[in-house]
Amino acid sequence: MSLVTLEPDMSVEPGHQWIVLPDNEEGWALLTLLGCYNQPTIKRGNEILVAHDQQVDRTIVQLIDQLANVRFSAPELIQLSMIEAIAEDVAP
Repeated sequence: MSLVTLEPDMSVEPGHQWIVLPDNEEGWALLTLLGCYNQPTIKRGNEILVAHDQQVDRTIVQLIDQLANVRFSAPELIQLSMIEAIAEDVAP
């Protein structure tokens, strides 16, 4: 699972922050899913920085809403509960 973080950057403007994604297949897939592929991206070592603007924020909220809707509308499509998924992710 990719680690995604937020990084504030006051040098751009007050309240500005970057979404920091890993520079790997998962990071680029998430970049595309969020609709950030047409935004300028900054590569920093093994990371991709994307501006967290209002459009990206709306896309994140819509994605969360859609995933929640699928979970409750068609539970047979979801093969693991959240507890099982988290347990698998943190298992040694």
